[in-house]
Amino acid sequence: MAVKFLETTQVGTIYNQDEVAAFDAETEAELIKAEVAEAVEAPKGKGGSTAAQA
Repeated sequence: MAVKFLETTQVGTIYNQDEVAAFDAETEAELIKAEVAEAVEAPKGKGGSTAAQA
């Protein structure tokens, strides 16, 4: 799983609104609980964060 950020957020680095990134399950749960991200399918490819294609 991965998360899509709903607002600009810093998690070690800055993630902008609509960026998608994968984290460990605990971090993803915390971001979702804090309502700064929503769960999405993990992006396919080389890994790392990627801007969501809307």
